[in-house]
Amino acid sequence: MTSKSKVFIAGVGFSPTPPKGSPEFECIAALVSAATKALLDAGLSYDDVVQGVTSVGGNTNIRGSDAFEAFDEGAVAVDEVELGFELHTSYDWIRHRGALCVLMIAIEEDSAALLRESDGLRAKLEGPAGKGLYDVCQMVWALRGWSHAQGIAARGGLLLYQSREKLSIELSRADAKTIVGWEEVEYRQDGKHRLGYNPAVETKDISQEDFEAVGVSSKRQKQMGGRTQFHRKGGDKAALSRL
Repeated sequence: MTSKSKVFIAGVGFSPTPPKGSPEFECIAALVSAATKALLDAGLSYDDVVQGVTSVGGNTNIRGSDAFEAFDEGAVAVDEVELGFELHTSYDWIRHRGALCVLMIAIEEDSAALLRESDGLRAKLEGPAGKGLYDVCQMVWALRGWSHAQGIAARGGLLLYQSREKLSIELSRADAKTIVGWEEVEYRQDGKHRLGYNPAVETKDISQEDFEAVGVSSKRQKQMGGRTQFHRKGGDKAALSRL
């Protein structure tokens, strides 16, 4: 690796956690939905993932590793870490252990997933992970120009993410440009078009076609039973056709 190589946040996804007391399968489906959105956002499939990272603890008995099983049982090793350290651990897998693509799934008040793809090191991304991956999702959307939050553009092309230990992570655009306006990216063919909406301003459920588009076989879905059955789009084409 050289100092010029970088670590990229290739895609992010968010799905709300079901209400307290919901059946286990609904909680797992929310995590699977978030991971599916991250894969669609990145334009990748589950076959590209070489390592998983998820959290343990929190206010639920659901393990993030259960969501990985929905994609392909045992195909990807999953590293379980303390809640809030998913980002740091994923970076370590890429920086020090040679993983090219890491999928993170966090069990939080709001379930979130984040996908990172790498061709090496990015020196600015360092320090333990922060409070929640949803904050990272919002930062990524802002850097892309998808958010309409006030004050974002004035901060140039960098956003700071503080960890629980008050250490900062700098996130910036891969092209080193300042944050663009929404009018410059509204019609750009990218993750929001693969999703079919702008996740920075609204949240929607994934469809069964979306789930299949990221590489989940029909055989695996039958093995999972009814734990991850999403609605069909009807006559719409699967998201894969738009990758």
